[in-house]
Amino acid sequence: MMPGIKLQPTFVEKIWGKDTVPNHPIDKLGKRIGELRFGRPERINDPLLVKYVYTNPRFAFQTHPWDLIVQPHGLASSRTQSWYILDAEPGARVGIGTTRPQDQQSLRSAAQNGVLEHAMDWCAVQAGDFFFIPPGTPHVIGSGISLVGIQHDAGLPDELHVVPCPPPIGSPTVTTSSMPSMHRPLGCTGVLLSDGGFGLRLMHMHSGDLIQITNAGLAWFIPLRGRGDIDGQTWRAGECWLLTQARPAIHAASDADYLFATI
Repeated sequence: MMPGIKLQPTFVEKIWGKDTVPNHPIDKLGKRIGELRFGRPERINDPLLVKYVYTNPRFAFQTHPWDLIVQPHGLASSRTQSWYILDAEPGARVGIGTTRPQDQQSLRSAAQNGVLEHAMDWCAVQAGDFFFIPPGTPHVIGSGISLVGIQHDAGLPDELHVVPCPPPIGSPTVTTSSMPSMHRPLGCTGVLLSDGGFGLRLMHMHSGDLIQITNAGLAWFIPLRGRGDIDGQTWRAGECWLLTQARPAIHAASDADYLFATI
């Protein structure tokens, strides 16, 4: 049995995307890549979705997955997700939650008039910032940002993620702090998330290091920098692997950083 499955990348073109993205030679495609999503070749829907998001400095990208738009599709709630900021242009910002409690009618009106962003709680970001976003929380990824997003894959159609829409009547309005959950730049090792429906760690390895991870369930290996192998299978930065054995051995052929997600 193979120690891991190299998940296949799907490039998603968006008007707010970038012409070139790190680790992937897509500049010859003549497209603006907004997202890079990973999945199994046989199209099995795993419980977590891993994706890179790239926003162009000249455009802004918004996403507001409220319960109102997922419940008609037979789903209990919108996605829990997290963001790890890889790169940010000077002045880049994200918005998570609202600056003050909003009644439902005000949010509906703001969404319909295209001004919901003015109610958002905005925060300047830098590489190494990490955010956890509970289900139902309005959120905006501003321009000039590259990040890794890890979220529960609820099977929502793509178009539902770009339609601003407030929560249904009777559900609470979510407000959040404008500060990142934490700041952990590449080169650090530590837990990013332990109680959000899935676990997430940032790991650093020196060239030549070999570690054996104990994996009790499904696990995702997301190399952000460097190269190496998993029990003989070569990995490189910008990829995503689903680990299928309980104790995979990860070797770093150069200094490396990766995210390790478990569920």
